[in-house]
Amino acid sequence: MAKFRTRKKYNKKAAPPQVTSREIRDISASTTDYLKRWTSRELHKIQQEQKSPLCIPLNNGYKIGLYQLTVYPNKTCDVLDPNKDLMHTFDNKISAILFAIYTIKKQYYIADDLLLWDKEINKNYIEMINYRRIIESARRRSDFVTVDTRMPRLEMAETRLNLARDKISKIHKTAKYYKIWE
Repeated sequence: MAKFRTRKKYNKKAAPPQVTSREIRDISASTTDYLKRWTSRELHKIQQEQKSPLCIPLNNGYKIGLYQLTVYPNKTCDVLDPNKDLMHTFDNKISAILFAIYTIKKQYYIADDLLLWDKEINKNYIEMINYRRIIESARRRSDFVTVDTRMPRLEMAETRLNLARDKISKIHKTAKYYKIWE
């Protein structure tokens, strides 16, 4: 074997330009935004073709059609419209889901009925808590006139709350009977 006197030297190519972490963050953010827009467009197309609403579970709630539901630990549920604007905070998850489904199926009368009764539940629940707090503080002060005037109002708020909850449960049972989600 002969030894070559002239060896070919390794041609070092220019090192690739260094990419900073800021550029990586910018690229990943723009990619993520593009993917979010693409998925929302595709979901919108699929929802338009389907007769029944799509329900996709998320980390903190659901996506039903174009509406997003955010469920909180205290069992309340926010409904966001397709523009991500808050529509209403519902007392329970079932009412929020049914509201989204009825709105997608263009049964606005029942959706408005659900919204009305849920607002009534929220209003009477807040009134009931308020009257209980007033009565408790009046009892501590031994102000029995205030206690006597607020007790009927508390009972009326409790009665209205129970009536609204009964109406909502009837709507829930009707939706279950008709299998509205199909």
